[in-house]
Amino acid sequence: MRRTLLVMVVAMLLPLLTQAQIGSLLSFTNAQPRWGFNPHLTPAARIDLPAHQKLMGHYSSDSIADQGYAMLSAGLQPVAIMMEPDELDVFQGGKIVAIRVGLVQPAEVTRVFVIPVKANGKYGDKSEWLCDVNAAGWNTVELETPYEINLNADEKLLVGFYFRQIADASPLSFVKVGKPYDTYTYKKVGTSARWRELGLTDNGNLSVQCIVEKEDFPEYSISTYNLRSNDYVQIGEDLPFALEVKNKGTKTVESGKLTVNMMIDGQPVGTATNADAFSGDYYTLLAGAPTDGLESGDHVLSVQVVEVDGVALENMPTFEHAFKAYRQGFPRQKHLVEQLTSTYCTWCPLGNSMLKVLTSQRKDVIWVGIHGNLGGVDPFKNNQCDTIMSYLTGGSVSYPSGAFDRSTGWDSPTTIVSSLGYYEEYHQMAADALGEFFDYVSEALPTFVQIKGECQFNEETRQATVKVSGGISPDFNLMLGEDSRLTVYLIQDSLVASQLNQGTWEPNYMHNGVFRKALGSALGNPLNITGDHYENVYTTTIPSSWNWKNMRAVAFVSRPLSNAVNGFTDLFVNNAEVFSFYQETMTGDVNGDQEINIADINALIDMILSGEEQPVADVNGDSEVNIADINAVIDMILQ
Repeated sequence: MRRTLLVMVVAMLLPLLTQAQIGSLLSFTNAQPRWGFNPHLTPAARIDLPAHQKLMGHYSSDSIADQGYAMLSAGLQPVAIMMEPDELDVFQGGKIVAIRVGLVQPAEVTRVFVIPVKANGKYGDKSEWLCDVNAAGWNTVELETPYEINLNADEKLLVGFYFRQIADASPLSFVKVGKPYDTYTYKKVGTSARWRELGLTDNGNLSVQCIVEKEDFPEYSISTYNLRSNDYVQIGEDLPFALEVKNKGTKTVESGKLTVNMMIDGQPVGTATNADAFSGDYYTLLAGAPTDGLESGDHVLSVQVVEVDGVALENMPTFEHAFKAYRQGFPRQKHLVEQLTSTYCTWCPLGNSMLKVLTSQRKDVIWVGIHGNLGGVDPFKNNQCDTIMSYLTGGSVSYPSGAFDRSTGWDSPTTIVSSLGYYEEYHQMAADALGEFFDYVSEALPTFVQIKGECQFNEETRQATVKVSGGISPDFNLMLGEDSRLTVYLIQDSLVASQLNQGTWEPNYMHNGVFRKALGSALGNPLNITGDHYENVYTTTIPSSWNWKNMRAVAFVSRPLSNAVNGFTDLFVNNAEVFSFYQETMTGDVNGDQEINIADINALIDMILSGEEQPVADVNGDSEVNIADINAVIDMILQ
């Protein structure tokens, strides 16, 4: 199951890590990292043009980026957009009378150009016009000789400009509006020079537009793309979806004028319309498909635009999205971070610091530090550590790094382990972004299992017993698979050991959440399921050198770890929880959850009404359990 959240972290990575350069041509040093899940911004207003003129580009609003970008090479540099055939169809027979260049900062723009690209990929003759542009914002270059758009089938147009890149300047504007396309530059590759893509699709579209003049633009020219929906839906709830729509015509699509057919498994389930009028060319249609009466399991949503302003549209594409329907889910309890670390890793304390920020602001994150050797013998490394690291990474372990709910997508869509080497000034930003990632996982992936736990320890025999149990969804096997696993880690806090920290050894470094051993198999064990419940019990002997009072048990249910050759797209953690062996009694914590809140008042009321009074309920210490104890808890909450 693939969970993708692409984030821009290049500026935050340490110098010793491999940086995700964009073709070694574009600098991000002057751009602030941006986080988020929606690749589209609200379009700004378009410029006013006469009826016989339209803007042609990857987007047609006046949007300009807030932060600029720079080419790594100084001097005169070309950048361009590639206009695809489906973007050019309504402009056929028209003339490009001007080219607009949008800049974040002033820059010297010397030429604008247009190059036809044949269906076989070969470039035609370049048409270019000298200009004198240097202002931030939109600059319009009037063409002395208009460019006639007369293209054959499947031909494209490369449209761009030359600008002078100087030090400390980041003038290029990339805007996340409309369908994302890549940006091109002309660069020497090996022994030959050619136009090449910069790999900037995720950063938006380059701010380049053409003003095209034509007498017979259509009122409507509808195209659709990029259907997005959820992978899961609870039966009876609407399955939400978003469909991107573009109108290349001259007339605004008013509210309710666009009709979309919805089908599930080929059967019609309803129609939807646009709630608002189009603002500019692009519109994101949001709707929901009813799921009443579906069976649990796999289904396919189909969406097709069929009508605009009462006129039927022909040959419109049908978009499909596969999803799973389920009957019951549970609240998510915790998220799991499996950190790969070493006392010999000089940059790992930076990863520790970032995770401390994360876990201090989110109580739903469990942090487990799994240790390995790196040029020396780590005192906390064991064979199970090696096994887990090998399966999580395919054997290519790097430090500092971590797996986050074993989901792909933290900073790469192709691995479940991502780097944690961030400069200190970016720790809060990285923690916030990881928090957003976990929120996304919670929203996108339902939970099909509860995790409850009990930990006991016999100080005489030093035997530890961990019982993990809970309810399971009736669709557990269907959604997660019969081969899903329950994994239980024992971790220990407050361990003091030497740690290499940015070139200096710290002899008394505090390590928390250190992986000590896995109960049962390090790769997890099958759940012992009876009806709608499961219960697994584990026993182990705790070495005398381990302080049992600082031990915790981490339990999580996941897809099974498998050999790396099978890829990393089906290993996600569905739920996780952590339990302590030793808890100091907290006055006022009547229900024993280590917090004092309204739940303790409710627990007190239940004890008073049932007559089953416990010593912990005597909050005020007067040897009686009554309303005075309730008032004492209220005073604690209000303090």
